[in-house]
Amino acid sequence: MPYHDFLKDKLLDCLRLSLKEKKSKETFNKSQFNLEIPNNKKFGDISTNIAMVFSKKFESTPNDLAMGIITELKKNKEIDKLEIVGPGFINIFFKTDFWQKQLKDLLENIDSYKYKIEKKKICLEFVSANPTGLMHIGHARGAVLGDTIASILQEVGHEVTREYYINDAGEQIKVLKKTIDYHLDKKNDNKSKDIKDIYPGDYLKLISEKISNFGEKSQNEEDQRKILDLIIEDIKSDLQKIKVNHDSFISEKKIANKKNVADLKIKLEKKKLVYLGFQDKPKSVENNEWVKKKQLLFKSKLFGDDTDRALLKPNGELTYFMSDIIYHQNKIDRGFDTLINIWGIDHSGYVKRLKVALEALNEKKKFIFEIKLTSLVNLLEGTKKLKMSKRKGNYVTLRDVVEEVGSDVLRFMMISRNADKKIDFDFDLVQSKSKDNPVFYVQYAYARCISILNIFKKTFECSFDSLNTSEIVLSNLILEEEKILIKKLCNYLNVIISSATYYEPHRITNYLYDLAKDFHAYWGLGKIDSSKKIILDQDRSLSESRVFLIFCISEIIRKAMKLLNIKCPERM
Repeated sequence: MPYHDFLKDKLLDCLRLSLKEKKSKETFNKSQFNLEIPNNKKFGDISTNIAMVFSKKFESTPNDLAMGIITELKKNKEIDKLEIVGPGFINIFFKTDFWQKQLKDLLENIDSYKYKIEKKKICLEFVSANPTGLMHIGHARGAVLGDTIASILQEVGHEVTREYYINDAGEQIKVLKKTIDYHLDKKNDNKSKDIKDIYPGDYLKLISEKISNFGEKSQNEEDQRKILDLIIEDIKSDLQKIKVNHDSFISEKKIANKKNVADLKIKLEKKKLVYLGFQDKPKSVENNEWVKKKQLLFKSKLFGDDTDRALLKPNGELTYFMSDIIYHQNKIDRGFDTLINIWGIDHSGYVKRLKVALEALNEKKKFIFEIKLTSLVNLLEGTKKLKMSKRKGNYVTLRDVVEEVGSDVLRFMMISRNADKKIDFDFDLVQSKSKDNPVFYVQYAYARCISILNIFKKTFECSFDSLNTSEIVLSNLILEEEKILIKKLCNYLNVIISSATYYEPHRITNYLYDLAKDFHAYWGLGKIDSSKKIILDQDRSLSESRVFLIFCISEIIRKAMKLLNIKCPERM
């Protein structure tokens, strides 16, 4: 059994024994407390905050609860030492062979391991770029983040639908039509146009050239659909270049139809959440530019918003807020119990009002709604920052970046930091062959592992695959660097669980980089001390033990990179 399952079960048993004494019916969940492998070995093999999390429920101090837990844990033969530090952390030291047994157990059972989760039906909506131009590097971040989160959630057992919401209604589509009309009008061939009136750049000009059955201008709905279809096909093509595919494409125009609008209005009116009134003047608008008009408003102030929000414009058109409520309600009506959206950081002020609207509409339904906001991506060439402006039409497209660096580099870098942190995407760095390039560093670690396995085969005329792993003597692995690697490998499943729990793929990329760093350091020991070489011609038993460790490293890197949809070349 993996250490995190084994230890969490033991810790919960300790709490239940305490509950018996108190005659309490309190229940606990494994996800409520953490197990961490400390960077500093003096803090033990594992550190847990369980006493700090549950002390209030026991009407106890964290230290007193920790003392009670330790009293019970001491009965376990696998544990060598226990201590309480700080405000109530419990540090656990295992006996030497515990991790060696864990490593063998991991290798034997990793493919059949069943994550202990409550299975959810999840709709994960991501990208949803306006179909008014090519995708840029900013879209890539949300695309890779969403796709990777989906893969991780599926890995632990959830049912996930990858969804793309096509913004094919509203003002941007009117401007799109106007832009295409402009390019189709031959009178404008040698004229410029104010970018406030049309979308800039050559892309839409090229789209207009592909339209063969227009008259002078795109006047009917069928023509507009053809334009959108061409743009969506380009978007899909760009996404496929970075290995991103969606299961479902939902049209805003179709879903925000008259019937759905009318049904939502009735529901909101019954719950007394809307009224016809005057919206507060936007802070960004001058008094002389603002006209007070009556419109349908959602009572956002009831839920802590600074103003009530418009659902319908004075002319009867839907606001983005109204369309989004309809769309997200549709997700709930389709039976999804968890909704996850990947949005840009510029939508941060919009998150709370949408959440409260859905909660108000679905008081009796249990659902989870999470929105991950992605920060900016800065494109760099060395010290030079590349300026981008989609409005001016001079932005760097996603396809340009993929052509320059490849899909693997792009995918790794886009999830290399927490979503709310900026990413500096340095073209020079990601194409360098150094430890400063995390993608290369991890891939090179895998290739080096494969090389070692091949050297073992040549040295002993025996492939590692043909060995009986149950006979390999892991007690040979006594170097401090070996112990560090073993613990790190045994933490793999725990990293996947935490990544799925918090929707944070960067936990996996960070883990891979740290594992690669420790592996490269271990490999380098043999250059300093020949007795620490991984393969020793005169000591087959020790060589087998060390190569077993190398094989485990290669397997974990391969599995993790496959989960991230990034290749692991065997030669570099």
